[in-house]
Amino acid sequence: MDLDSIKVRVDKPYPKIVGATNEPMTVSILKNLASARTSELSAVLQYIYQSVVADKTMSDIADILEEIGIVEMTHLDMLMHAITDFGGIPKYEDSNGYQFNTNYINYNTKLKDMLNNNIVAEQKAIDQYREGIRRVRNESLKNLFARIIEDEEQHIKVFKYLLDSVEFLSI
Repeated sequence: MDLDSIKVRVDKPYPKIVGATNEPMTVSILKNLASARTSELSAVLQYIYQSVVADKTMSDIADILEEIGIVEMTHLDMLMHAITDFGGIPKYEDSNGYQFNTNYINYNTKLKDMLNNNIVAEQKAIDQYREGIRRVRNESLKNLFARIIEDEEQHIKVFKYLLDSVEFLSI
């Protein structure tokens, strides 16, 4: 299986945040995107876990999962900085103050199930970013959310491609 040509990130820069002011509602949205049950922090840990599990049998797929985890880490970093920009404290907690919990991670070890779960999680993330675009006022933050959505959509394409490959190989 030649997976070297798979792109896990859209080849475009991420917009910079400008004009940020103290906005508690925006901080709440950012905290949920960064550190809630379905969040960038969840995605980072999920994909790194999966890359370790997949490395036993499918090192090419493991590498792709790790690369996607690194993209999600980039998203997390930008969100944590944005929390600070908009007047919040960048803790690993959601808008209700619930600290991130590793019980949020799906510890499934079947590759097909992992990929299916990833597709669902990425779609949830896209929906959350779209809701964020509707709710925040800062245009540069809306642009950042839209750019992150492009990466998440790319991840869905990659996971679907991998899922088709896995089903074809019956693994």
